[in-house]
Amino acid sequence: TLYNTYQLFALYANLDGFNYSEVEVPLNERPEIDRWIISKLNSLIKEVDNHWAEYEPTKAARAIQDFVSEQLSNWYVRLCRRRFWKQSNDGSNDKLSAYQTLYTCIETVAVLGSPIAPFFMDQLFMDLNRITSKSPFNSVHHCSFPTLKKNELDRALESRMTIAQRLSSLALGLRKKEKIRVRQ
Repeated sequence: TLYNTYQLFALYANLDGFNYSEVEVPLNERPEIDRWIISKLNSLIKEVDNHWAEYEPTKAARAIQDFVSEQLSNWYVRLCRRRFWKQSNDGSNDKLSAYQTLYTCIETVAVLGSPIAPFFMDQLFMDLNRITSKSPFNSVHHCSFPTLKKNELDRALESRMTIAQRLSSLALGLRKKEKIRVRQ
């Protein structure tokens, strides 16, 4: 799932020539969905850091897996897919914000997961950094562990999105029960 998410990012980023050379879109100017996933990413950093501190690599791996599968891929990417299809010259920072947000998530997950999957995460990190040169390091294993950015946490937003996810899941469950097809 992580690799598929990276492939989607790489496909559209390469088509649009995204290389993270643009000025970072401030978090408060990004759409709510971007602020939510960044908040979830910071919650993940805190959780994984706690698991590593307790010598619980399995719990750390499961937290990363849940974030990538349920939050990043199944929710964020699905809801933002159309943002990557937009014309780059539409005058807004929406597409740039989507690229920067997804890049940050993938890069941070690579660093968080590097002790568990050292070769895969290093390749993922190097593939990201090869085009952007955002990191001065040539390997994920030379990076510092991500630190929690409390100013990027928004528990209220995370709670609202959890409710939206549950409602969506219930609606999909009802559709499945009644054999009503879902069209995306």
